[in-house]
Amino acid sequence: MGRKELALLVAVLFLAAVLRMGWPGLTEFKADEAHMMTLALDMVEGQRFPLRGMASSVGFPNFPMSVWIYALPLLVWKHVYAATLFTGLLNTLAVLGCWGFVRRYWGREAALAAALMFAVSPWAVIFSRKIWAQNLLPFFVMIWVTSAALALVERRPWFILLHLLSLAVVVQIHLSGVGLVFASAMLLLLFRRRVNWQLALLGGVLAALTALPLVYSLLSGAALPVTQGFEGGADLKSFRYTWLISLGYEIHSLAGPETFRNYLATAPDISAVHWLWGALVLGGMGWLGWRGRGEREVEVGLLVLVWGLAPPLFFVWHSTPVFPHYFIITYPAQYIAAGVAGAALVRRLHGWRWAGWIVLGTSAAAQVWVWAVLLAFVSGRATPGGFGAPLKMQLAAAELAQRMLVEELAAEVLVVGPGESPELDEFAAVHSVLLRPAPHRFVAGDRSAVFPAEPAIVLLAPAPGRQAERYLSPAGRTARVELRPGEGALHLLTLPGNSAPAPDFAFQAPHTFANGVDLLGYNAPTPNNNAAVWQIYWRTGAPAETDYHFFNHLMDANGQRVSQADAAAFFAGQWRAGDTVVSRFVLPWPAEAARPSSIRTGMYTYPALENVPVLDAAGNPSAGAVQVILSNKIE
Repeated sequence: MGRKELALLVAVLFLAAVLRMGWPGLTEFKADEAHMMTLALDMVEGQRFPLRGMASSVGFPNFPMSVWIYALPLLVWKHVYAATLFTGLLNTLAVLGCWGFVRRYWGREAALAAALMFAVSPWAVIFSRKIWAQNLLPFFVMIWVTSAALALVERRPWFILLHLLSLAVVVQIHLSGVGLVFASAMLLLLFRRRVNWQLALLGGVLAALTALPLVYSLLSGAALPVTQGFEGGADLKSFRYTWLISLGYEIHSLAGPETFRNYLATAPDISAVHWLWGALVLGGMGWLGWRGRGEREVEVGLLVLVWGLAPPLFFVWHSTPVFPHYFIITYPAQYIAAGVAGAALVRRLHGWRWAGWIVLGTSAAAQVWVWAVLLAFVSGRATPGGFGAPLKMQLAAAELAQRMLVEELAAEVLVVGPGESPELDEFAAVHSVLLRPAPHRFVAGDRSAVFPAEPAIVLLAPAPGRQAERYLSPAGRTARVELRPGEGALHLLTLPGNSAPAPDFAFQAPHTFANGVDLLGYNAPTPNNNAAVWQIYWRTGAPAETDYHFFNHLMDANGQRVSQADAAAFFAGQWRAGDTVVSRFVLPWPAEAARPSSIRTGMYTYPALENVPVLDAAGNPSAGAVQVILSNKIE
């Protein structure tokens, strides 16, 4: 390799690395990314060894392979940026692998052209900038195709082991990898006379062994989620999505359905680039497999052709929804084809070859320009339904909360937002990772306000729920971290210990339930528009991994139930000694009903629906609920 070629290669790799690893704070970090980080951190910290990965979009659980891979950078640095940058690093190495593969079979000009197109491809860049299982694929796909060429074209039989093992890794990273199983089957059939079938059998056995953890997990009786509501059929979406991610079409979708037109108004029109790249990809695919300067080049071209076409062909008929990211496994077959075709065209220009390289370089610059405009757009304004709030903003709030925790000598961080389950609720999932080093709990701000016995830091979501307003009165120090314009801010405040507000009506003695909950009092209901807000004050019992719900029955003067409102209580797994909770319910209040006279409030386990009895002074069950006589307390 000459100095000029080395310099150009370094420049292409530097460009690929900057696009994939630069500005890690301007990446998405939502529920999927948080769940992946949680599983990987649990593995690194020895809490559990994952036998399965996250649930897939089709309902079947993913293999744990992606979790194992993401655990590697976290062994060095337990930070969200470690996994984010690791994704970009593997994808940059995939660009290097693309160059090496093409250089070996088609020469330096084709290699540089293919690597350049892969480096700047907008969707390839987008798919390499965040923690997502399928974003790991290109690196391992390059191992898969290189080992196939070495085993089947260059007749180095032992590489069939690497080919089948890398195929297993690809499938286990993301189930869309089954498209490459189809491709491998086609290649083994086409090159069957060159396959050492004993080694292939050994490779198949080794590949199958890597699936044992998930098989064991499934055989252990763990329930599988079920995907419903989709009828299978045949269409050409797979080819459309492959074409889309190959040329950089429709990246404006990341700007969201409400604001994408604003993005398009700021982005340059690069339709000519799309036409150029499309022509190179189609021309290259037509070239591969039947043209070349030697038998080896023709055979490798056939291999690349099968690789590029088999996955979309496989997904023409599908029994589950198909998404664009399923076709990450085609990267960078399309750019290899385009690079080979582009180099062949440039060679025909003879003394004007430099003009061809200027055209290709200009098209690459245009793709980078469009991507940069998109990144600036999504980082500077709200994009509902598109790109999520940038990681750096969420991380800034989490880091500030941890500093306040130390400075204010607080015991924990209360994360108040829409939902309190990191497994189900995105805001909780994200902050379970970002606040992992600090003691923290989650509160569903629409239905609960939790007041601990010790001082705490409260982190409020932009729309934390009606109950979150109760934290403002006793708050001490306050701070805010702005999100993108239109998204509001994350608010932080200090909460003194034992700062729970007093109920309007306190019981002379608490009503105690069998689970240790003390019902302390209530606020009078406030009927308005055929509904009333009903708030109860209670003290938690001992922590338990039990899901409790409250029921509230509105009774009329005749003892008949008029309406009912049930809702989950603050999760018992998060109860701490001295917690006071204010729970909010909205009771239907029919105007035509007789004047209500009482409300019966009780608890039950969910989903077992077993009543939690109220105890008498001797600790014996005495009633199934607490009955509050309203009389003249209705406002």
